[in-house]
Amino acid sequence: MIRQRQPACIVMALVTFAVAFAPRVHAIPPPPEGPVRSYPTRFPLSEPRYTGKRRRDFSAFESALRALSPERRKVLDTLLLEATVPAMQDLLAQGAVTSEELVVYYVDRIRRYDLNQFNSVMELNPEALVIARNLDDERRQGNLWGAMHGVPVLLKDNITTGDRMHTTAGAAALRDWRGNRDAQLVRNLRNSGAVLLGKANLSEWANYVDPAMPSGFSALGGQTRHPYGPFDPLGSSSGSAVSVAANLSAVSVGSETQGSILKPAATNGVVGLKPTHGLVSGDGVIPLVDWMDVPGPMGRRVVDVATLLTALTRTDEGAEENPDPAVARLQGTDFTRFLTLEAARQRRVGVATFTDAALAELERLIIANPIPQMSEEQVLSTLNRFRAEQRTSKLVIAALARQGIPVVEVDAGSLPPAPPVDEALRLGFKASLNAYLRTLPRPPVAALIDVVAFNYADPANRAPYGQRHLELSQRADSPSWDYTKVRERNQSTSRGLLDPIFAAAGIDVLIAPTQIYAAAGYPAMTVPIGMAESGEPQGLTMIGRRLGEADLLAVGYAIEQATQARKPPDLEAALATFRRLKHATATTP
Repeated sequence: MIRQRQPACIVMALVTFAVAFAPRVHAIPPPPEGPVRSYPTRFPLSEPRYTGKRRRDFSAFESALRALSPERRKVLDTLLLEATVPAMQDLLAQGAVTSEELVVYYVDRIRRYDLNQFNSVMELNPEALVIARNLDDERRQGNLWGAMHGVPVLLKDNITTGDRMHTTAGAAALRDWRGNRDAQLVRNLRNSGAVLLGKANLSEWANYVDPAMPSGFSALGGQTRHPYGPFDPLGSSSGSAVSVAANLSAVSVGSETQGSILKPAATNGVVGLKPTHGLVSGDGVIPLVDWMDVPGPMGRRVVDVATLLTALTRTDEGAEENPDPAVARLQGTDFTRFLTLEAARQRRVGVATFTDAALAELERLIIANPIPQMSEEQVLSTLNRFRAEQRTSKLVIAALARQGIPVVEVDAGSLPPAPPVDEALRLGFKASLNAYLRTLPRPPVAALIDVVAFNYADPANRAPYGQRHLELSQRADSPSWDYTKVRERNQSTSRGLLDPIFAAAGIDVLIAPTQIYAAAGYPAMTVPIGMAESGEPQGLTMIGRRLGEADLLAVGYAIEQATQARKPPDLEAALATFRRLKHATATTP
């Protein structure tokens, strides 16, 4: 066990942690189009009154949907609800289903549950049925492309495809833009036999438009809603998480700058993996902060995430070789081979725990000296979260110990919060987006300043929550020496804090509720760990060393097998709850 700090130091660390994770404070002047609004604290949310939402087009699927009988739908529900990718492959191999049926099954569920309701799917691929039929033909001929052959995948709508789908980041300024080529990860998916089912909704511009904009909202996609009830879906990969949780797709691909895969995956009861920076190519992904952004897999089970990660990192003869030999060696690995208890027992796991005395002292100090940025309700919520995390830590320690996996208790008070990300976002978004747009042969807009001006022309429909983040970033001097310093400082600080923890405890995986992994560029993963009393799913944050994906998958698999914590949502009950709360789910047709 790492030597514990004195209680007073622990309390100060926890207070700092509480402030860092408190709801956002809005000290930015209001934009010209209206007054300052605050981030919502009550969910679910109706969409604002605006006309920018994209109409979902089911025309390519109409005849196939009409042919899906109620009896066959029931059979497919029995076979496919909560099915893993390997289970789907078994069904496909047996002829119990076809890839075409998989597509029709998910599109049917999207039309019944998602259209103007959960709102997680931005756009369907009009070529999905044709792709699936061709893959069915190849299967009958004995020609399988890979472990994803014939399996539907949704892509977050900041990932470029060179087909008939748009790539927009949810922004009105990119409404009509289609890429002229696939992103590298999309080529990898196609080469693994995946069916690109469509694009998932997201928090617009990867959740960097305005402090008041809710997670899961985009001008083109509307408001994504939580499939378990009146909870914040979190983001920015909101649609990627909700669609998988609600069984609207087999798996999905999200992207993360800091928390944008793990947070929505955790609250929506699915597995999400943010890989080591560079392991999954960021080519063709609309950036937020390019040196932090990482695309990654999301699925209902660890095996789904491992299978999809294998496809995402598949080597492509047409791709440039990764300049980092260690990354190149890991790309193309079959990550499912690490999903055994034997593999997990070869890893040493550190679990962050708080002492009862430290928690009691924290509660006393916070109640006696309230943090100015936090309301009484937020203080109590923070304290309850710490208590829940302590219970979760003990549960995980017991689960790992039962399976013979070495565990080390790590002093939670010694774990630093992530470096402040505000400056990196303000400077990095403008620099990253402008650099990305310059690479496009026919960019829909030339630079961030054009996005801001476009929104100002019709703010009610293009930026209904405002665009203060966009404005601040546009005013930044970027790229600049200050931006370079922020990048270098945040990377070196995060690595300099994480590496000694791994070394001192002799651990391969750290289980702790911190996002310090993001700036370091290290991998992190979340697996379902249970349900809160409110009915909201809870996830466990696991951090690995650089290129430690195998460690995370092995330990995550062991925890999943020990706890079996994922509980599928009752979509009908969630929608009934929304109606009872007089929450409007349908807006535009």
